[in-house]
Amino acid sequence: MKAVQDFEGGPATPVSAGFIASLTLAYVGAFIAFVPLLSLLVPLQAQALSPADKVGLLSLVTLWGAVVASGANMVVGWASDRTRHRLGRRRPWIFAGLAGVLLAYALIALAASPVLLLAGVMLFQLTFNMMFAPLTAVLADRVPDRQKGRVAAFLGLGAPMGAASGVLITAPLFAGAAERMTVLGLLVVACLTPFLLTCREPPAAAVRERRPWALPRLSADFGFAWISRFCLQIAASIVNAYMLFYLADHAGYADQFPGSTVESGLARLIALSTVLVVVSGFLGGLASDRFNQRKGFILLAAGLMAAGLAVFALWPTWPGPLVGYSLYGVGFGLYTTVDAALVAQVLPSRRDTARDLGIMNLTNTLPAVLAPLLALVALGPDRQDWPQLMGVVAVTALLGGLAVLGVRRVR
Repeated sequence: MKAVQDFEGGPATPVSAGFIASLTLAYVGAFIAFVPLLSLLVPLQAQALSPADKVGLLSLVTLWGAVVASGANMVVGWASDRTRHRLGRRRPWIFAGLAGVLLAYALIALAASPVLLLAGVMLFQLTFNMMFAPLTAVLADRVPDRQKGRVAAFLGLGAPMGAASGVLITAPLFAGAAERMTVLGLLVVACLTPFLLTCREPPAAAVRERRPWALPRLSADFGFAWISRFCLQIAASIVNAYMLFYLADHAGYADQFPGSTVESGLARLIALSTVLVVVSGFLGGLASDRFNQRKGFILLAAGLMAAGLAVFALWPTWPGPLVGYSLYGVGFGLYTTVDAALVAQVLPSRRDTARDLGIMNLTNTLPAVLAPLLALVALGPDRQDWPQLMGVVAVTALLGGLAVLGVRRVR
């Protein structure tokens, strides 16, 4: 695969503190939009609508949602690269996606059958990726290489803050699905609005013409980065989608903590590990810039994530889940920050930033397709073999760390 460069060099002008702050808040809003929804609220809806086969319904919903997300992210990314609008090429799509996300929340909250829940999640994945695909391109569009690790460190706050928002969403004050979805929507709007109102995109640079539907020509570095993220995102997909059921069915959280609900336990567990996630991600991003080193940090992150998954497999009684989630969280925070900087540096073409990030985004959506299938197979006929599932995913995470060693252009 041959690298293609349509622009002469990358962005050179340093970005301001105000720009970093508004982009960071937008990222926080994006993660708030989907993390508590897919890890807490959709599993609770699946359990309410199909108590006899909640894992089966959740797997079906996750599978088809991921299929929609895969196509939407690439198509919208390609379209936003070519958009010429007075608001810029990214912001019109983010505006439209945000409106669609709010509509999807309403449909999910009011879902009275598995079919309506499936429709709501598919609509959410379509519109969320309409918002998220252009947003993720901004790092590569605007931030020079020497600032990418630093900015990615701030953007890395999105994942833990999105996870921590689950504590608010599951507070006793918001007991119903409608109330929880309303709070979620208000938080997302509040976080995205400053970026949408203040960001001013520079005019699109002139590029040489080529066939609009030409197949992308990608580099070997891009391929190794893709494989690495794909494997690590399989681990993330399993943890995001199935931890609620792991705590309920394997760890026996309700038996260990009478009077506490499993969803509130998971929310507290995530919140407790958030500090570690933030610290590891932030320091990792700064250190990767300081030492001009990305791959070593990603390899370390993969090892920590695998260690956490191994604890889930071998130590389900308390405080095992706390130890496992802490190890996993530190590794995940470090991985997301440094990986974002690495991927932004190996993109083949600045002309097609969002399209190429759409291809990279398959490493998020395809694992979400495979995770339900992997869970159904690894959990066995009775869907209770959690040690086997967590063990397989731990090995997958290690393979993801090793794959990044194939990248040559970035240290």
